[in-house]
Amino acid sequence: MNGRATNGRATNGHRALALWVAAAMLWFGPLNMPHLFDPDEGRYAEIPREMLASGDWVTPRLDAIKYFEKPVLQYWATAGAFRLFGEHAWSARLWPALCGFLGLLLTWALARALYGERSAALAVIIQASSLLYLALARIATLDMSLSFGLQIAMCALALLAQQRSAPSGAARLPGSWRLPALLGLGLALAVLSKGLVGILIPCAVAGLYLLWMRDWTLPLRAQPWWSVIALAVLAAPWFLAVSWRNPEFAHFFFIVQHFQRYLSSAGFDRNEPLWFFVPVLALGFLPWTTLLPGALRQGWRAARGGEGGSAMLTVWAVFVFAFFSLSQSKLIPYIVPMLPALALLAGRSLAAMSARRFAQHLAAIAMLAFGLGLLILLLWRLPAAAPLIERASTLSIVGFAAAFLLLALGAAIGVQLARRAQPIAAAAAAGLGGWMLAQCALLAAEQLPRMQNLVQLETQVQPLLGNSTRFYCVNDYLQPLPFYWRRPCTLVGYRGELDFGLKQEPWRWIPNLQQFASDWQRQSDALAILRPEDYRQLQALGLPMHVIYTAQSLVAVVRR
Repeated sequence: MNGRATNGRATNGHRALALWVAAAMLWFGPLNMPHLFDPDEGRYAEIPREMLASGDWVTPRLDAIKYFEKPVLQYWATAGAFRLFGEHAWSARLWPALCGFLGLLLTWALARALYGERSAALAVIIQASSLLYLALARIATLDMSLSFGLQIAMCALALLAQQRSAPSGAARLPGSWRLPALLGLGLALAVLSKGLVGILIPCAVAGLYLLWMRDWTLPLRAQPWWSVIALAVLAAPWFLAVSWRNPEFAHFFFIVQHFQRYLSSAGFDRNEPLWFFVPVLALGFLPWTTLLPGALRQGWRAARGGEGGSAMLTVWAVFVFAFFSLSQSKLIPYIVPMLPALALLAGRSLAAMSARRFAQHLAAIAMLAFGLGLLILLLWRLPAAAPLIERASTLSIVGFAAAFLLLALGAAIGVQLARRAQPIAAAAAAGLGGWMLAQCALLAAEQLPRMQNLVQLETQVQPLLGNSTRFYCVNDYLQPLPFYWRRPCTLVGYRGELDFGLKQEPWRWIPNLQQFASDWQRQSDALAILRPEDYRQLQALGLPMHVIYTAQSLVAVVRR
């Protein structure tokens, strides 16, 4: 009997390892597609490229201009990936993808500890296939790095909270240093990813949990000195170094980018209504959106029943949603740190759900996805949708429709498996449909006319660039181009998010077309990306320009 049990555990272990390897191949394999998106992916690829090229690992620069909006962790990680694997889209997206994948491992470990093996498998499938989580693990932004740091901290807090439910009073007393040290590590990584929000969210969640559950010994179990040590050793050195080299950094980073951005919409152009994240969550949690009400209700009931871990997860999800909803600056990726908590609660809820109810949930998702796919195709053929179609292309529209139809197919297969009482297989089928939805949608987005213009410009112009070619961006800034062409551009007229850096280094900028024309005349080898109206104005001045690429919204010219 013991031999059979041992062999059974070994077989299960090998099967689990094979599944994780297959998941990793799906997760990391397609990262080189599509082309880097403008502006975020170009920005977060170019900053580490310049960091690696200059050897300055302290002061972030975008287009050779000081850029202090975000901390340095992802820049360091991506620069390291460039050094190891080369400078291309795959390595630019590697750090967000790695953070997302490690987040799945954290979810699996925490769900096993709180709810058991079945809930752990379901929670991982849900998190791995949720549209917003999956998409942000494939796009080079900083949000997945923040989410991973916060997830480390919140997993430690959830396990510390679960100790409240331990039957022995001794188990509630501080003893091991591992969870407090893990909490500190998560805080430090989150701070180095996006700043003070990496401290605020875990502290606020822990405080609200403490007041709700009256778990007055949580601070003692958390041993906060470990967090102080981690922040001092891991996070503080860079902040001190960058402030020492750049005295203007501290006020801009902490006051403008934290407090002013949260409290005021002036100057940030990201003001959205209070309910903005409701549709974002509904769409971003596909194909599991219908599970949300039941999962939150069950989490609430478990918390009321004394389950500290479930209480912490519930507060974690609700606080992140409320905190960013109240902000005057809102962007779609902001709520990704709540998705691991929702996946854990939904995994537990799904593990206890009857096969019939699970099949009903998947059937609803299949019908919704099928309807959305057909709606996209219908709008494509309606004359009234012509203004929208002008901004798209046939390939992009068909791609977006196919994305939802593939989700419908995966969910429909899941319905049949759920009816046969195979919940994990059913969830995997729906999850694969979610993976195809995200991947297909990203590839469809690359076929949008603006993206195609960027791709064609980048590929057609690159062979014409020499080592000494000077590159100008006139009244616009296509941010992936400096990364693909391995050189910063000289901005003409455009300031945008580089306004603060240009105030510190105004000589790195040309303010108007007249000064650009004078500078252009002095060049022997130069390239400029212009708007059509700027090209006509400069052409009227008799500026020597040879057109090498044209599109509806831009013109590329050279001086040779």
